[in-house]
Amino acid sequence: MVRRSLVRAFVVVLCMSALYLLNSYFEPHFDFNSFWGAGRALLERRNPYDYSVIQEILAPRPTANFNYPLFIAVLVVPLGLFDLETAKNIWLTLSEIALILSIYLIIGPRPKAKDFVLSTLGCAAFVPSLLTFFDQQTSMFALFLLSLVYHGLKRDRPVLAGAALAAGLIKPQTMALVLPVTLFRLSRKGLLAFAVTFGCLLIVAFGLMPDWPLHWWASASWITREAGRAIPTVWGLSWALTSQYWLGGLLSLGLLATLLLDTRFDFVLTAGLFLPVYMKPYDLVLLCIPALSTPGRRLLGVLVIVSYLLLFWAAVSGRSGDIFVLLTVITLGWLFYRDRALVHERIEGYRMFLNRRGRS
Repeated sequence: MVRRSLVRAFVVVLCMSALYLLNSYFEPHFDFNSFWGAGRALLERRNPYDYSVIQEILAPRPTANFNYPLFIAVLVVPLGLFDLETAKNIWLTLSEIALILSIYLIIGPRPKAKDFVLSTLGCAAFVPSLLTFFDQQTSMFALFLLSLVYHGLKRDRPVLAGAALAAGLIKPQTMALVLPVTLFRLSRKGLLAFAVTFGCLLIVAFGLMPDWPLHWWASASWITREAGRAIPTVWGLSWALTSQYWLGGLLSLGLLATLLLDTRFDFVLTAGLFLPVYMKPYDLVLLCIPALSTPGRRLLGVLVIVSYLLLFWAAVSGRSGDIFVLLTVITLGWLFYRDRALVHERIEGYRMFLNRRGRS
């Protein structure tokens, strides 16, 4: 038993070392540069939301605006302790490990080797996953945290679900519907875990920079001005169809109404991906959760194939990322069909309720 454990530990260390070595061949992306620069700025007690500060730290490398809530300091501050190249290698390695752990959490304990390998290959080949790795984004960590929430709810571990739900606020645009719906499902222990974890995030954020909400809002306000066009949500779809946003408002109300029919975690997560004002195609890596939580791997296979067709379409037509909204549309339609019996049952329940009210 001890020998087997040592062999497993050796294999894990060897695989992680191999990933780290392979990641060293990738250049730091300018999105990651902003995360690393923010971490270094916080360590130097400077304002990470000041673009000139990040530029000064990264010069002569390119960088992007840092516009995350400062809850993400728990990730970016440790990165600032290393040089940029080492931090990038660590970040990519942890992102890859986060994907593997997410798959394990979603498909359940002791999965068959074939199922696990095929699921991992499918998720890794998914275009939003590749975009996440290429842009060195935070989406894999969001996937891991929401997978923990899914696992905690499914396995009746409310403390785990509550803590992971709070930690997921490092990327708030992915929490549009998951946060309120899941809070209603948590027990007292889960709510306490959420409150404690969220409190710790607040302590870290305000301890590092007491006035960070003002700077964050000022730096992130450009997102609302640029909403549409490159956004795979109802707002991007609305802009693509009408060049206006009124249709997005109507579609949002329709999505909220669907929660009266289906409140399963993967359905709520998928519906919530339509709602944020700002989202990029790499954030759709979260669709791995509904893709793996449905029986078989057919939905995952469909999403992988469609994602490459959309990538080809975007390359040929010169379109931006708004067309990737079709991945979310397909997933939501698939889940509606999967849960059709539950939806029919709830519709009948509402009809009976209205009939009783009418008679009284």
